[in-house]
Amino acid sequence: MHQELKHRLVTWKNDLHEGETKKVILSISPVKEGELLIRLEKGLAEIQSGKIKVLVTKKYVTEAQEDPRIDPSVDIDHLNTIIDSLEKEFNTRYEQVIDKAFNEIMQFSDN
Repeated sequence: MHQELKHRLVTWKNDLHEGETKKVILSISPVKEGELLIRLEKGLAEIQSGKIKVLVTKKYVTEAQEDPRIDPSVDIDHLNTIIDSLEKEFNTRYEQVIDKAFNEIMQFSDN
């Protein structure tokens, strides 16, 4: 794995906020020999119970790790796009969970 790709994955994984979990799972690509299948997971656990309330997963197959004809920055650009998409989806789901919890609290207080 190119050092720049490894650095980007480690940086993303270590940028955590309270209650968040992040995982990077690497495996050999079944599509192209020498390439990697990368799975990114970001979750948010309920602080009191530890149950995962929000979980988003994105998968990505590298293109330029073993092919000298392709610029390795292609993988970084694609990875950044995947991370941005994952973060947007996570934030949307997080807002939905917060809205649902708020609505449940409001219903309880009305009774």
